[in-house]
Amino acid sequence: MLSKESALFAVLHRKCPHCHEGEFMVSRNPYDLRHTGDLLDSCPVCHRRYSPEPGFYIGGMYVSYALSVALCITVYILADLFLPNAGDTVHIICVLGSLVILAPVLYTWSKVIWAVLFIPYKGVAPVPGEDPKWVIH
Repeated sequence: MLSKESALFAVLHRKCPHCHEGEFMVSRNPYDLRHTGDLLDSCPVCHRRYSPEPGFYIGGMYVSYALSVALCITVYILADLFLPNAGDTVHIICVLGSLVILAPVLYTWSKVIWAVLFIPYKGVAPVPGEDPKWVIH
């Protein structure tokens, strides 16, 4: 099983990148369209901020793009394997349909992955000498 200290654990469970325990998103359901992609300001467990500066999660667009390309390639190959006699229109419909259906999930994961890439695991307890831009007083 995955240990709690693992970055993959934080991504799969959409947990705080600092402590891997607190919730990261406002809503656990990515299809709650009213709150899709909305982050909490800070972790309810370790009380560290999720965003060190304005615009921090703009870089998540690159992650979202990579996830979308991987999804498109996978769906196209699967459609080609399972529907070998179908035309290109069917393949395109499958790819676009999967993108539309999974867009909220990809958007949520892109933010979590971006955060885990740049925010190191620290645990719940305060770390001596921790950068003050992360800590809420």
